[in-house]
Amino acid sequence: MIRRAHLIVLTLLGFALLVPIPSGAEILAMLNYESKSGNPLRKEGIAIIDVDPQSPTFGKLLADIPLPGDLVAHHIFYNRDKSKAYVT
Repeated sequence: MIRRAHLIVLTLLGFALLVPIPSGAEILAMLNYESKSGNPLRKEGIAIIDVDPQSPTFGKLLADIPLPGDLVAHHIFYNRDKSKAYVT
């Protein structure tokens, strides 16, 4: 009886691994940008863009987080739970 229960559980796990499950997760990209230094309307910030080809907002800017013009942002890091971003 126990052997049969193990076989059923293993079979169900095998099917669960083979069957694709649709995901509702977004695929977003975060990038830093800056305008040219000679531009009097200098702009610098972090942009969040939708890069999911299946999304209706694919390729669109979802958020623009402005940064101070005197900050030189080269890299974006974030903590493990992605609740804070650090710019260096």
